[in-house]
Amino acid sequence: MLVYFTQITVLFPVLPLYVVERWPEAPVGFVVGAMAAGLLCFRPLIGKLLDSWGRKPVLGLGLVMLLAILPLYLWSPTPGWLMAVRVLHGISQAAFATASQTMLVDLVPPHRRTAMLGYLAMSNTIGFSLGPLLGMLVWAQAGFGAVLLLMGGLTLLGLLLSLPLPWRTIPSGVLSNIPSGQAVAADKFPWSVILRFPVRDATLLFFIGSFLHGAVVTFLPLLLPNAALFYSLNALVAVLVRFGLGRWGGQIAQRWVVSLGIFCSGTGLIGLSIAPQFLVLWSIIYGLGFGSLFPVLSAIVAAAAPGTARGRVYSVFLAGFDGGMTLGGAGVQPLVQVMPLRTIFLLLGGVGCSVSLLALRQFAQPIRAAKSPE
Repeated sequence: MLVYFTQITVLFPVLPLYVVERWPEAPVGFVVGAMAAGLLCFRPLIGKLLDSWGRKPVLGLGLVMLLAILPLYLWSPTPGWLMAVRVLHGISQAAFATASQTMLVDLVPPHRRTAMLGYLAMSNTIGFSLGPLLGMLVWAQAGFGAVLLLMGGLTLLGLLLSLPLPWRTIPSGVLSNIPSGQAVAADKFPWSVILRFPVRDATLLFFIGSFLHGAVVTFLPLLLPNAALFYSLNALVAVLVRFGLGRWGGQIAQRWVVSLGIFCSGTGLIGLSIAPQFLVLWSIIYGLGFGSLFPVLSAIVAAAAPGTARGRVYSVFLAGFDGGMTLGGAGVQPLVQVMPLRTIFLLLGGVGCSVSLLALRQFAQPIRAAKSPE
């Protein structure tokens, strides 16, 4: 996860600049957001493959796909072709990210999941802090082709690191001991779990947090010249937050963590729009918010998802991230044509602060763990 998300975030500050450099009139939001569209559309299929093929084959598929896709960034002759490449990139990320996180939930005992998900999220957040700085450094020194070579080298390293992972992470007894009636249900998409609290509410909240993040990833380089500093600093803060959740997350009420998390994300965006000179402060506040959301929401979903349907439930939960990133990029693009970016960030921050009140109320409900043969 550390290596993979380092290479993914190498493109964050670079891709908008690359698109504008090649096609000055190109819709940057649509091009950048197309990756999340690929994630969104193919997460359910990835979830089915995880529960049928297993976790490791899908993980390897995502890494191999990425190696094949990288040269297409330079080959794309038009923004439309580049959008198609971004969709393929999104499919590869859907395969890797869903498989790796589902594998961790399989391997870790339930009482340790919040801690381990915090550490896993911490590893990809360290990648988020390193990637943008590496991307801007390589872009400034050697251009976009060198950025793609860096991403390819990191992906090969990821393939090597994945070799020792187990092929099967669900104990065979879990599947063999399922009664016949439940085995039939396991072959269907588990909407009865997904459309109820807490999976439904966690997915919606993850969607809104990712919507705010999608706008930051897509448009902050066009608003501020030192966007790479914001990415790296808020990611480093998120590392500390996730380390703290890994150690002491079980002692803090989840409703407070998720509500304060989305509130801090909104406050950071409002601050960037009103007083961008205090970039360091808003980076820290935003990092506190976005860093706390995923591990806690992920642990909530893991507790509510039966083991035999975990891949499919997780695919829908992570689709909340994909949909939010898509809307934060492509969905915000039309607003860029009619209002200043500072106004847009102010409105987005208001959305985050408002949703925090709803989250505080909704997650006051008791969260029951799923009944599973595990």
